[in-house]
Amino acid sequence: MSTEAANEIVPVDGHRIERLAWFGLVGVLIITSAFRDWLAPHNGITPLAAGLILLLAGTVQWRRGLSARYMNWLAGALLLGMAAFSFLGRPELDLFLPVVVIAIIVIGRGAFARGS
Repeated sequence: MSTEAANEIVPVDGHRIERLAWFGLVGVLIITSAFRDWLAPHNGITPLAAGLILLLAGTVQWRRGLSARYMNWLAGALLLGMAAFSFLGRPELDLFLPVVVIAIIVIGRGAFARGS
């Protein structure tokens, strides 16, 4: 009986995936803030990484048949748009503060949502 329990694959629920995405967002913000001088010519890296994390988390939840929060999709698309704008339009524009604000909104809405 114990070998069956050890071999059983434990499904990852949507909340765990979402919390891993939040951890990834905070990690991206910490890493990019530590290397801001080095990343200064490439200011779109922070929104690119944060947007990919949110969209990846939403895609993993969707592929597993779980419901992903619309805020993850919306914020991920917005962050990727900001990254494209930075890379193609205004590379000198620093987008770190807007990414921090969006991350706080995403984490706050998810943490204080009903049923979490």
